[in-house]
Formats: sequence, structure tokens, C-alpha cells
Amino acid sequence: MRAEYGLYGGAVTTYIPKGFLDGSLLREVPDTQEVYVNGRQPNEQYDDGLGTEESIVIDLLEQVDEADLGMALRTHVAEIMTFNGSNSQDREFAREAPVGDHGKACLVVEKNLILCVGLVRWAEVDTDVLITINVPVKEANDSKQSVELPSTAEAAYQLLLRMMRELKLVDRSFFDSAMAREMRRYQVIIITNNFQLFKNEQDHLKDPVRRF
Repeated sequence: MRAEYGLYGGAVTTYIPKGFLDGSLLREVPDTQEVYVNGRQPNEQYDDGLGTEESIVIDLLEQVDEADLGMALRTHVAEIMTFNGSNSQDREFAREAPVGDHGKACLVVEKNLILCVGLVRWAEVDTDVLITINVPVKEANDSKQSVELPSTAEAAYQLLLRMMRELKLVDRSFFDSAMAREMRRYQVIIITNNFQLFKNEQDHLKDPVRRF
């Protein structure tokens, strides 16, 4: 599997699992966002426990005014869910854990979707890096934590932790540019079902798309 991949023109690097497609080749993606969709086929063999429908979204967001990383993470999640019309009563947080000195990870469990969400704060560039892995669930999780999470959710959570640990800021000048500062003022909200939009377009392509 690929150990490291350059994001945002090489300004940032992290781990991207093999078999994922660069979403920008399928659909327009904002400059402050990176999207990767699972392009694996059911007959292909991988040993990381992921399925075939996960998607990864990486956002560069303006740092929120929350010193506590756990509260900052919940603030970002609330904005994401509000944008998507999600009911907070159907949402539950699980597996909250620190990652290094400047990161926080958690699972967000809803009826038909599990989000593995991680926040890495780069205070030196006033940026919160938000990594979200969308794990669609075929059957409703009515009792949430009282039931065992699907194995793909656990695999996605472990992937999230690895991506957070291996996330590196390579070129700070990207964040110093006027364009980057301007774009970060408008936080890019993740559309939690965007994996299906990308998958639909991917399925209509005759030729293989760039995979890792």
C-alpha cells in the first residue's frame, strides 16, 4: 500500500489506502478540499478490512474559537450535520480519543451512516484539518452503541487514526497565500452522502480512473 501521498499540490501529505480514486477526476472539488472514493471491486482482495463504498474527505478549515480539541471537533461535526439536515437527536458520539498532541478523533453514529471524524489543529497556520471517512450502513442502527459496529466501521476508524498520525505540513507557503486565507473563511461543509455522487459517475466510466 502507498505509504504517503501529496495533497493540495504537495503542500500536505498523508496516507491514502490503495484502491481509492481521486474524486477531483470525477467531479469538481473545492481547492481547500480533497476527496477520495473507494474504487475497489468486490472481487479484489485487500487486507485492511474496508468495504467498497467508503469515501474520504479532507478539509482545510479556519480554526474555530475552541481551545479544547474535543469541543472544536464537535463544533465542526455540528456544522456538517446541520448543513445536511441531520437531527442531532439521532446522533451519538463514540470512541473519542486524542491523537498526538494536536488531534482528536471520534465516531459519529447515525441510523444509516457512520462517520469517522478526526481533527488535527495546525495553530501555526490558523487551520483545523478535518478528516472524515464516510461509512454507509445498510441497516439502521436504532440502538447505536448498544449494538456492535460493523467491521468496516472499525477498519475505517483505524484508517482515520493512521491518516491523522501521518498527516504532515510540507509547504507552509500554501497557507500564507492570500487565496488560501480567503477560501478558508468559507468553511467547506462535507456532504455526507457525496460518496454516492462520485460512485455514480465512476460506474459510468469505461476506462479505469487513477487509483492508489
